[in-house]
Amino acid sequence: MGTFETATARRSILKGLGALAVGASLPMPARAQQFLADPGVELHPQTHNPGKGAWADLARELKGNVVLPDDPFFGDYSRPNNLRYATRPAGIARCIRAEDVSACLKWAKKTNTPFAVRSGGHNYAGFSTTHGLLIDMSPMAGITKLDEQRVEIRGGTINSLVYKALERMGRTVTHGRCDGVGAAGFLLGGGIGFNMRLYGIGSDLMRGTELVLADGERVSASADSHKELLWACQGGGGGNFGINTSFTVETYPVSTVTVFEITWTRDLERVLHGLLHQLQTAPNGFGSKISVTVPSREDRRLGKGLSVSILGQAHAGTPPLADLFGPWLWEQAEKRSIHADMPYWQAQDILSEETFPYYYREQSTFLNTGDLTETVVANLIASGKAMPGTSMASAFKFFQVGGAVNKVGRKDTAFVHRGYDWLFSSEVNWWALKDSPTLVTENLAWQDKFYAGVRALTTGGGAYQNFPDASLKDWKAAYYAENYPDLQKVKEAVDPTSLFRFAQAITPR
Repeated sequence: MGTFETATARRSILKGLGALAVGASLPMPARAQQFLADPGVELHPQTHNPGKGAWADLARELKGNVVLPDDPFFGDYSRPNNLRYATRPAGIARCIRAEDVSACLKWAKKTNTPFAVRSGGHNYAGFSTTHGLLIDMSPMAGITKLDEQRVEIRGGTINSLVYKALERMGRTVTHGRCDGVGAAGFLLGGGIGFNMRLYGIGSDLMRGTELVLADGERVSASADSHKELLWACQGGGGGNFGINTSFTVETYPVSTVTVFEITWTRDLERVLHGLLHQLQTAPNGFGSKISVTVPSREDRRLGKGLSVSILGQAHAGTPPLADLFGPWLWEQAEKRSIHADMPYWQAQDILSEETFPYYYREQSTFLNTGDLTETVVANLIASGKAMPGTSMASAFKFFQVGGAVNKVGRKDTAFVHRGYDWLFSSEVNWWALKDSPTLVTENLAWQDKFYAGVRALTTGGGAYQNFPDASLKDWKAAYYAENYPDLQKVKEAVDPTSLFRFAQAITPR
């Protein structure tokens, strides 16, 4: 056994943003002034600050430390990835052990201070932000090898640390591409990645988890103990049942993979329809994301149009890419970047991406290939062309699911989204220093109409809980469907007073 600890949004969207780098040097108050929220949505209303004496009391209880607004690093510690929710907390507790987490919860209840929990800070809807106490799990980072198949991932670990440790072990899991995303949120909400068709989603690989509950008690959930709680953590979403301080995850040996990025700029309707239908029968070792990118307003003014691209990887033993795509799609591509038979983690260096904070909203649903007729696909492309646009590129995407994802039953874990071929998502991105509130409102209105059209024209369903959307009215059914009542039972058992609450939190029965 050994412990490994070490101290690249969207690739096409972030290219050419060097001119906007001035935003990176803005102090937190200036960024907070750019906050844009949905009308009528206030996730964290202003509350009292418990005072310096109370903060000093908390600091004495922690092995970690308390950071207050006068600290020069306060803005860095508190800033979320989505600047739309750049709420300034009253204080930050940087926890390094489970006892620190328990102390934070007891203190928050005693002082009647609202709180939120964060590891990577990438919650799309701002549910890891607060005006009160921000419980920062990021110091609780590291991975321990338990045996040849399993590892323990501490609750504050981010993806880049997972990659480094697994590379040393010669193992892999289902993982994402964004280096700074927290492993906890990734696993608790499902967790998608190019390996999911081969191994299942991230939460399918979760074999156990340790939590601090609302009463401060520490429990271990596994198939042998608190199994209903483990079930709820396998896709029930972060922040609902307690604070997860570690996860036991099954791993797999690495192999060589071929990574690819292919782009088309002509006949987009035929290309997109062809990709969606041609790749439906690809083997499970083939993982992909299809993107339709809408250029920025400036790029469109200069004559740049929409493009379709596919990014992904193929494990050893997958048929040649040219055979999978077929002759027409292969020959019509404007760009093909192929890196064949690479060592697994070397290939991930090509696929991974770093993100910096900016403004965005994402909306999602699950689809089957049969939904995506030529007419539907043509309507999607036409809608993309009609987007007003911002100073940043935006996109709508199709993440290929199926395979091992669909071998698990809808009620076998809390993650209910089984039986689909694609996870669809639409993202609108903007920069508040360049895009007026009126323009942002126009683009979000376009997105609402576009999203409603996709859901109306298809027989797919639901929404991905790891892409939370604060404007989603039917979120209980969309995220959890028939599993919601059972999740409420677990909530009732471990958090009957809803200490852990936010705008889309599961409630007790």
